Amino acid sequence: MNAAMAFIAETPDGEVEFPSTGPTADYLLDAAHANADREPHWHLRWCLDRMVVGEAMDVRDARVHRVGPRD
Repeated sequence: MNAAMAFIAETPDGEVEFPSTGPTADYLLDAAHANADREPHWHLRWCLDRMVVGEAMDVRDARVHRVGPRD
């Protein structure tokens, strides 16, 4: 997985890993962890794109982490 484009979403149901901003934003919206009226897809992607490795962001009951490469 590319270090520049890896995310983990922690939710009450567990953790899910994503390779890039698009699928991460899709998941947050589809699973109702984000409100599309308040946090549209483009805005979630914009926020995720600007995260640095090690940074975390809360989206309702989910916490998204930008992670580095996996071994």
